[in-house]
Amino acid sequence: MSAPVLAAYKGDAGPDVLAFASRFATAAGRPLRVVTVYPVGAPIGMGRVDSEWVAYNREEAERVLDGARAALAGSDATFHAVAAESAPRGLHEQLERAGAHAVAVLGSKPTAGVRRTAVGSTAERLLTGAPGPVVLVPWDYEESVPDRTGRVAVAFIDTPDGRAALSGARAVAAELSAALEVVSVLPDTLVRPALGEPRRFAQAQREDFAAAARRVVGAGETLRLLDGPVVDALADLRPDVTDLLVCGSRGYGPARRVLLGGVSARLLRHARVPVMVVPRA
Repeated sequence: MSAPVLAAYKGDAGPDVLAFASRFATAAGRPLRVVTVYPVGAPIGMGRVDSEWVAYNREEAERVLDGARAALAGSDATFHAVAAESAPRGLHEQLERAGAHAVAVLGSKPTAGVRRTAVGSTAERLLTGAPGPVVLVPWDYEESVPDRTGRVAVAFIDTPDGRAALSGARAVAAELSAALEVVSVLPDTLVRPALGEPRRFAQAQREDFAAAARRVVGAGETLRLLDGPVVDALADLRPDVTDLLVCGSRGYGPARRVLLGGVSARLLRHARVPVMVVPRA
């Protein structure tokens, strides 16, 4: 069986999560697991816990899941109330158990009615060491949902983490039967020479940067070159041209784990489209 899509369902962002996760799972042929995490029992002495408090939290989690069951009535999704010390830990453990190729989908915190991603505390903690790809869906995503996730973009720079992002994006695009666009931002902070003609030197740097991006574009893929600043350019990719933006993790740290770098961390606070962060290779 394919690795599942884990939809973290809770709060006002729950419908946004379901809107993306259900379409992604259907297009990829993956099972959809809707997960709500509730607190484990607090010790009351000598290893005992308040069983009534645990039962109450479990019942509340099931009530939350009733909303997801109603929204996905008739689908093959499964619904899970998970006990854990915290929501990030519970989701992390679910990802671990689901296998390396499982995908977690989380919603954004409120952004004053503006369709943008915004990292809440659960997403921020899960995005530090997650064992599989994590998708953050913009606030109010459900208000304008595409019929399918048919256009995948990848933020590419010719570095190990950029190449890992490209590899991950190709796998996602193939799984979704989606078009893949390689997006490379020509930075506006390039080094300037102390001697010589700065303008000519800067133009040569830009040409080298663009050439590196063109070399990786495969058959059937397209290339989009944007001008920096990098985060602003990527964050302004619009939902009418991109359904999912894939970016890489930080270029150092443990392998096969998600670790936010400077660009990905800032991008997740401003993007107009769902953003998938893939682990390091």
